[in-house]
Amino acid sequence: MSETTILLTFGPFTLTAFGLCVVLGALLGVAAAVLLGRKNPGVNATLSLSLATMLGALLGGRIVYCLTNLSFILVDLGGAGFIPQLWQGGYTLYGAVLGGGAGAWLYAKATKQKPARMLDLAAAGGAIALAFERMGEKFTSQGLGEYLWEETWCRFPFAVQSVYGDWQIPVFFYEALAALVIFIVLCCMVNKSRAGRTAETFIILLGVTQIILESLREDEFIRFGFVRFSQLAAAITMAFVIFPRIYRMVKQGGWTPWQVIRLVLFLLGIVTIILIEFALDKSTIDNVILYFVMAGTLIVMALTMLVDGEAKRA
Repeated sequence: MSETTILLTFGPFTLTAFGLCVVLGALLGVAAAVLLGRKNPGVNATLSLSLATMLGALLGGRIVYCLTNLSFILVDLGGAGFIPQLWQGGYTLYGAVLGGGAGAWLYAKATKQKPARMLDLAAAGGAIALAFERMGEKFTSQGLGEYLWEETWCRFPFAVQSVYGDWQIPVFFYEALAALVIFIVLCCMVNKSRAGRTAETFIILLGVTQIILESLREDEFIRFGFVRFSQLAAAITMAFVIFPRIYRMVKQGGWTPWQVIRLVLFLLGIVTIILIEFALDKSTIDNVILYFVMAGTLIVMALTMLVDGEAKRA
């Protein structure tokens, strides 16, 4: 691992290994959206959609980063002049997700296409782009987790060495792998399910994987007390998915036992995750046990969000 791996310098321009991974991810994201869009006769101009999505993701990721780190920017990064300097870095995943979604939605409205279908394609492209961005963190000092001292585990994929020679969990690799799996799932369903369901699935799967994987990180991240921003954003975006889905099912056939159960399980899951996050820092319970409990809780939450059940028959 190194702070910066420079591949090429040409005048004022510098190409880093991380930057190359981001570019490759973006190109593959565009290719995925274009290819998947061609299989859907109701979709046009997927290249323009990709450009709108990427622009939205860039601005969204930057805006949310600046809002959540404003005091740090003003004091340690040279003040407000840092904000428009996009090349200096400083982005958030969920800012990019929301910004990219906004870009796809605005594009759909401008071209009079179905926003839900545009969001589906944007989600699939975004997943593969995210996988490459996460792998790119290998060439930075980011994406690292807890320290490992047992020599047995001091090898990839269990650990990698930091710039200081310490062995740490390669969270970047697990997050890249999770994004790749999400991409495969989305590709299998994007043109086979109702419009919008693929984008919803992306938010759900991204959320449950981010909550546990981000909990492992020990590098630079945004946090409010013991709650990490990425985990909070994941919970909020998942809530914006499950509540409308429950409302839709209730509107179709009224309250069924499953709709009540899934709502209760989701809320209990959020409470459990918060308690586990607090316990990771404060309790004497083995963290391995706590992470297994967290993983089980997130699996239950994912099922309650993904499975709608059937509406009550008249």
